[in-house]
Amino acid sequence: MDEFELPGWSHLVYESDALVVLGTYGTVAFLVYFPLGVLVPALRPWAAAASICFHVSIAFFMGLTGFALTMIACDLVFLSDALDRAATRLRTRRRPRPREHAGQEAAGQEAVEGEPAERDTAAEPEDQDRTRAPGGAEPSRPELV
Repeated sequence: MDEFELPGWSHLVYESDALVVLGTYGTVAFLVYFPLGVLVPALRPWAAAASICFHVSIAFFMGLTGFALTMIACDLVFLSDALDRAATRLRTRRRPRPREHAGQEAAGQEAVEGEPAERDTAAEPEDQDRTRAPGGAEPSRPELV
């Protein structure tokens, strides 16, 4: 069908028996193993990447861009944990380490606005005694149900 091809490119794939067989078996293998990739957390990024490549090829060779973009957006759900971890790593790398501020405060410089200043717990022993239960034991925390 002319409506499901990319002019100038699709005929190169459709006329090659080896590429048609490779594409057919590759699609079947992907569709069979994709659920396994989704169920195993370590394989999720790989399964999502394979699915995105699969749907990009559908958009490219068949011209179904609306369908492909919708499915790629759905595939990004499988990457949400990995993207959260990557964003957390980026945020923590941007924050200066507490050791950097300790040297500045000792030199008489103020702490950066919005970040809590470090407390010298050795200088305030009375605060430590208030947090401990009678007898010096750690206070117990109630369990949430």
